Amino acid sequence: MVNAKDFFSGNWLRAEDCKGGEICEITADAEITEIPSEGGETKEVMNIPVKIGELERIYTPNKSNGKILIGAFGEETKNWVGKKFKITLAKAVVFGKLKDSIIVEPLPTQ
Repeated sequence: MVNAKDFFSGNWLRAEDCKGGEICEITADAEITEIPSEGGETKEVMNIPVKIGELERIYTPNKSNGKILIGAFGEETKNWVGKKFKITLAKAVVFGKLKDSIIVEPLPTQ
């Protein structure tokens, strides 16, 4: 049996794919990529490979979550590999619409 939602969700970790409370483990160093933005411009985003349950996903943190991760794990993303964070969902205004948004809660390292 195939879960169609899993099939069409792609490789990105998105709030609508989470229930909240999931634990993500960072599996590799982050990469910077460019994506299209408004007005035909491009912007750089940071993509972090994570494992959530048995799924491998790419997490692109917003600025607030990036600051949280830096505060917990340091500035060098290579040092984040193996670190874990918990997902909490919160409502936030995204491009003028109220949507679920991921909030990260870094977990203590062992």
